[in-house]
Amino acid sequence: MNKKEKTRNKILASAWELFLLQGYEHTSTREIATVANVAVGTVFSHFENKIDLLVAGMQQQIAVIINQAKQSDKQHSPRLKLRHYALPLFSFYCENTEFSKILLSDIIWRKAYFTEQVSAFKQLLFSDQAQYDEVKATVMMDCYFMTLITGLNEPEPNAEAMVRELTSKITLL
Repeated sequence: MNKKEKTRNKILASAWELFLLQGYEHTSTREIATVANVAVGTVFSHFENKIDLLVAGMQQQIAVIINQAKQSDKQHSPRLKLRHYALPLFSFYCENTEFSKILLSDIIWRKAYFTEQVSAFKQLLFSDQAQYDEVKATVMMDCYFMTLITGLNEPEPNAEAMVRELTSKITLL
């Protein structure tokens, strides 16, 4: 890992730590720079703005969750695979509701930015199938995201309830 990557990772780790401690809104880029022991300008040379720091941190956490879930993935059908991955992901989103809502809002308005991640997840769901079904994969992702959005808008978001809702939707496929 080169110096630039190390600095980026240090900034990202510091930002995530502060977001968890203080919340997104109460964390400034100046504080992130201080904890990372870099200049504020260095933060902005790696990340365009604070939302990009949050998005990168969330993507990093989500990648870890997906990789952990892969270890126990014994499902073959795309629907069962989606359920398998949905529970740990929904749990993470529920535990980090503030960040999750910000991330979802960003996904809506910067779709191109997240296309690669969503596409990779759709491919993962069909990894044990002889043929990839783009329409079915897209509908499944729509069900996933709508369940996530409605679930996070509950007064007490509940991952298990969200998985039950998702299951009832995708059973129709």
